[in-house]
Amino acid sequence: ISTPFPADGFVGLKPAARRTIHNNNVWAPWSFLLPSQQPPCLATIRLSELRALPETYVEPWFPLAKTAVEGTDLDWDDVRQDIEEKSILLAAKLVQNRLDLLQSTNDSIAEEKKEEANSLVPSARIAAMVQNRFMDLACREEGEKELERIFVGPDVEGESNDRVIQGAVMAIQSLCIYGTQVGVRASPEKLRRMVSHLDHRRNPDLIQRDLLERWDSGSVRRLKYQLQKTAASELMAELGWKRTPQRAFDLLVALNAWEAHEDVSLLRSGFPLRFSSEELEAATKAKSVTIDPDEILGLRKDLRHLKVFTIDGPSTMEIDDGLSIEKIETADNIEDETRYRIWIHIADAERLAPPGSDLFETARKRITSLYLPRGSISMLPPLVSTDLMSLRSNEDSHALSLGVEINEDGSIDESTIQVAPSLIHVTYRLSYDEVDEMLEEGIGYAEEWELGVLMDVATTRRQFRIQNGSTEGLVPNPIPYNTVSTYSDNNAPDGVGVNVKVEVSHNAGVNQTAESGGNSQALENTVPASSSFMLVTEGMILAGEALARWRKIVLNETSKSAIPSSLRLPYRTQPSPDFLSRERERNTMDNLLELNVGGGLCYSWYVRRFLQSVKVSEVASPHAGLGLKFYVQWTSPIRRFSDLQVHASVKRCLRRQRVGELLNAGKSIPSNLTPQHLGISYMTSEEWIELLEQQKSTEGLTEVLELDTDDLDLDINYMEGVGLVGASRFLQRSSQQYWLYEFVNRLFKEDPDVTFSAVILGCVNPEKQQYAIYVYELGLEHRYLSVTGMLDPGTRLRLKIESVIPRHGVLSFVRVG
Repeated sequence: ISTPFPADGFVGLKPAARRTIHNNNVWAPWSFLLPSQQPPCLATIRLSELRALPETYVEPWFPLAKTAVEGTDLDWDDVRQDIEEKSILLAAKLVQNRLDLLQSTNDSIAEEKKEEANSLVPSARIAAMVQNRFMDLACREEGEKELERIFVGPDVEGESNDRVIQGAVMAIQSLCIYGTQVGVRASPEKLRRMVSHLDHRRNPDLIQRDLLERWDSGSVRRLKYQLQKTAASELMAELGWKRTPQRAFDLLVALNAWEAHEDVSLLRSGFPLRFSSEELEAATKAKSVTIDPDEILGLRKDLRHLKVFTIDGPSTMEIDDGLSIEKIETADNIEDETRYRIWIHIADAERLAPPGSDLFETARKRITSLYLPRGSISMLPPLVSTDLMSLRSNEDSHALSLGVEINEDGSIDESTIQVAPSLIHVTYRLSYDEVDEMLEEGIGYAEEWELGVLMDVATTRRQFRIQNGSTEGLVPNPIPYNTVSTYSDNNAPDGVGVNVKVEVSHNAGVNQTAESGGNSQALENTVPASSSFMLVTEGMILAGEALARWRKIVLNETSKSAIPSSLRLPYRTQPSPDFLSRERERNTMDNLLELNVGGGLCYSWYVRRFLQSVKVSEVASPHAGLGLKFYVQWTSPIRRFSDLQVHASVKRCLRRQRVGELLNAGKSIPSNLTPQHLGISYMTSEEWIELLEQQKSTEGLTEVLELDTDDLDLDINYMEGVGLVGASRFLQRSSQQYWLYEFVNRLFKEDPDVTFSAVILGCVNPEKQQYAIYVYELGLEHRYLSVTGMLDPGTRLRLKIESVIPRHGVLSFVRVG
């Protein structure tokens, strides 16, 4: 006997039978097709063969502990399978009830029913099993609430078996996981790599804890790592929905849990989307922080006499850097010999989020802030990231400041480097456009002369780095890229507008500015790079090099201290391009540059093959891309966890140095200083108090406070979260791509014949005649298959859209004309 199963699911079969078919991969041959391409019959299987399939093909998904059946005659597998079947039936009934309610006609009676249903509150028993179980499984908090509302009503309240309700919750969680796989085209091995930064522990105790005791961000990451989709497949079959990620996505949209533009890349990534009540409470408590170890030790420097400029985008809320110029008159007061000290002020985030604090742990979970087309997700709660820590204008702010002078050639005068916790007063909060305007109109060289000096310093530094082989000199015409953002648009069918801006990188080439107009063909359809961007960028790079050089100075000073010290820093390093062993490719590259092929874009694309990746190491090495011998990234502690750790390491080093000075002078250590403030994390508070008591009965503490430098700052780990950093880059690229393709999709719908100008950058696969192209209007590097034969680099094309499916990452062009 042969029975065909309809495309809309294995309706009528019990969940166990459906699971058996699923795990036999009966419909696997069609799994790579899009939903619209799948055949009308997904499987044909003999019923006799189905009954004969061994039980080993059944993949369990409910984590029933073996102890649940101990002391009984029940078979563990039978009990588990019974729970799974009843859970799927309950989940399907609850989902269908919710769909019926949401899809009812919009008359007054239907609206009253919806309001009544939404006002229902689950019992304490149900709430304990449902609340927060959909954390980070929907981009909107309201989406999480919609998933919880599925479990409200008599059907769930009438279920007496808690395990069945827990299984139903797991089925909805699995549905969310299944939906996030829409558009993913990867082998199982690649899928595992994509989630490798998530919690991969298969500890049964943790799984049981997640099920029965506490559900938190770690639980969510374990769930996303496991990619458990079996329960979702069974649920969709029971509902009569086709078992594909696209249909799972559609079902969640129908349930109002997800939006039509739900960022599934974000949901897949494992980044926490919202702050817990405990994290928000920690941010509130930061308001009342009164102990400042840097103030106690007299380290905080008052720099409120300096004029401080913060320069950011107009929408930036996390303002973590400012710049100042201090004029240093010579003894003879000769104008030509006037020297300037550049001050870079970075928000003192460590003061409120020191290692060991709740806020530090909050940052550790996220590692970095995310900047996506739909908005940003902060590493720290807004109360601290945009208020208490941020360098707000016309207010006193705590900072970690670095002062430095440069030589005529742009190199750093190491003898002038100063690093100190500080108190500053931000004079002006300016946007990049405002600074550009002030420089263009001459205000930056007159009333606000400090901006002019900062611009001169930036120009000198840029040339210094170019002369030392930086990428800016190697790539004179960088490839412009797109920046995609969204905004509320009532005229759009979905209420979301999309904006695409194409601009030259802010830290590239010779910085063809808005002042020069940028006359290169490479800047077609492109906003020129801004002078103010270069000013800020060079200031931050200067700070990174100066801090790296300061390490040697400060450790030399502390070597004579009563307390040995250390300063661990994460140097960003990059080897020089390897030209010598690749002479043939080097000649090709030189020809592209000399002939200015493609307006310089072909050279800029080709040169990348010589550039090696940037690595982070605690061993100081050159950074060829920046043209520097040493470089440390530390200027964004509100947004990057690694930078926050650098602040902690630097300030602890300064504190240990000051404590050593006190001991050398026979003075006491302040009693409200803790070992944590000094990075002596292995010492308990009790041991520290005992040590201070010993101090009272000795002539100094030199012999008592014997520290091994290997035991300092053990709670600092610069490699922590490297996987999340990589995932954040992939996520931001994926989100940008989706919205760019959505922008193209809207152009295509408006005018199917819309065309774009492109240039061939180079061939990536001669056999397939596949080329890298650059689409000017979109600021897009893309792949193009030629059907007209081989094409030379620099060939200009006119293209029209062949196909675009944003959710599946599909965009193809065809040549016209």
